[in-house]
Amino acid sequence: MLKNSSTILFLLFFIHASTAQSDAMAAVSSLTSAPLTYYQHIKPIIDQHCVGCHDEGQSAPFLLTTYEAVEKRAHFIQMAVESRYMPPWHADPAFRTFHNENRLSDAEIQLITDWVSGGAKRGNPSKKAAQAVVNLPPALREPDMRLTMQKPFIIPGDNSEQFRIFVIPTDTEEELYVRGIGFHPKNLRLAHHARLMLDTTNLLRADDGAVAGDPNTAFTQQHVKMSEEFWHGWVPGNFPILYPPGFGKRLPKNADIILNMHYSPTPKPESDQSSVSLYLCREKPRRFVKTFALGEQWITNQPFVIPANSEIKFYMRSPMLPTDLSLSTVMPHMHLLGKSFKAYAITPKGELIPLIHIPVWDFKWQMIYQFDKLLKLPKGSVIYAEAVFDNTTGNNLNPNFPPKDVTYGWGTKDEMMNLIFEYLDYEEGDETLNLFENN
Repeated sequence: MLKNSSTILFLLFFIHASTAQSDAMAAVSSLTSAPLTYYQHIKPIIDQHCVGCHDEGQSAPFLLTTYEAVEKRAHFIQMAVESRYMPPWHADPAFRTFHNENRLSDAEIQLITDWVSGGAKRGNPSKKAAQAVVNLPPALREPDMRLTMQKPFIIPGDNSEQFRIFVIPTDTEEELYVRGIGFHPKNLRLAHHARLMLDTTNLLRADDGAVAGDPNTAFTQQHVKMSEEFWHGWVPGNFPILYPPGFGKRLPKNADIILNMHYSPTPKPESDQSSVSLYLCREKPRRFVKTFALGEQWITNQPFVIPANSEIKFYMRSPMLPTDLSLSTVMPHMHLLGKSFKAYAITPKGELIPLIHIPVWDFKWQMIYQFDKLLKLPKGSVIYAEAVFDNTTGNNLNPNFPPKDVTYGWGTKDEMMNLIFEYLDYEEGDETLNLFENN
């Protein structure tokens, strides 16, 4: 009797467990078979990763702020995200991740693909999931200083890319300390990217509006060295940077902001008169954000010449760091022949610190990469970089057909190999600090 009772109890338990398992599987099946909708599944992804640029008054050529706008381009969006053409992010996350990383996960890409395949359904806009966190600019006070290009620049309507130098005098009577910097293109549609430098010689004022790399400019003829080779940078989607209290950058007395500006092609003339906003420190910062750049002079396999019809790798090696540094950002820089870029540091103990790897260089998207936390490089460390250049007809961006020998220069048809860092002098605990958490 006991044996039979045990058997019956076992059978009852098995049936109950099987039923529960079936119910759970049915629930999961019901969940996964539910149709994907824009408001429930897709809008949060678009708002987080795309609307920063694809919004009214921003740089992208069309809006992605409504269901109608997204549904209209659903197949294009699917192709753009599956190829990882959009959103633009070129740093290899397996090598190093960054604070400002804007990269879709495989799951997010699959959601978009499945949504398009399922008919790009609208869904219910009143659902809670429709409330998404959008990458909006930080709420900053009005800038203490707003500096504007001296005059409007007329962008030629000949479908040519424009690389121009503009000089913006600050006319300050004393050294100032800057806690925040913002760059504001007036022509967001054509402004492609900008690099801000500082010049304390005032010798370049005649170069305002000149073509970058023009051999007749004072910049080229007088070999002017910038006091800051990289003071700030802007690409579409960038918002003003505001450092925490106690941190800042120097703005030397009467310095000129040198703006290296890239404009996209246009078939008709348009104008631009961009501006820079500065947020000043209320008192002298306790810690200064500084810049150092490794340039072509640190290439070990000189000369820096890229022969026609060749693919060549150049190697760069820094001197040993004289002190401990805390890196906050990194920015590689090449021109149209660039193919890939990798940088890392080796400590005195032989440890390798990954800095950045861009396996497929894209000249049109030169980002400033913000480290998740301040990255310590110990005293005695050496920074290495490897850059591949493609000067063959297989490079669709090669500006010369047939290819020509190319060497250093500021012009778009010249080349560069730069590695630019923003850093602070190291203090204990920096490894837990992120300068950009509120940006």
